[in-house]
Amino acid sequence: MNLVEQIQVIGYSLVFGFVFTFVYSLINRMFYKYHQRLIRIVIQIIIGILFGYIYYLGLFKINNGVIRMYFFVCILIGYILYLNYYSYYMFFVIEAIVKMLKYILSPIIFIFRKINGIIRRMKKVI
Repeated sequence: MNLVEQIQVIGYSLVFGFVFTFVYSLINRMFYKYHQRLIRIVIQIIIGILFGYIYYLGLFKINNGVIRMYFFVCILIGYILYLNYYSYYMFFVIEAIVKMLKYILSPIIFIFRKINGIIRRMKKVI
């Protein structure tokens, strides 16, 4: 692996750690109301597997899938950079995304609540 590939992979790992932490924070913000640990654990496992696969695909494109230990250190550095310097600013972005998703999904939620109310009334009658 030449120097150019190493620099590309280091940059890719830093950005990947940053993006992974952002998406993980977004998912945690979206599902913070669900106190059922099993659902959250399953979602976190699926996200971890998905991001691991995406990371390996990126490595495969850049350097034929060779994994070195310092790649994981670069991911950790990207994670730390996000938490220490950008998480405060990204919190507002995450809140805007959640509000937008709630606005987009509000008609669907309204319909499901109406259906749920009808089903509950039918159960009381029966």
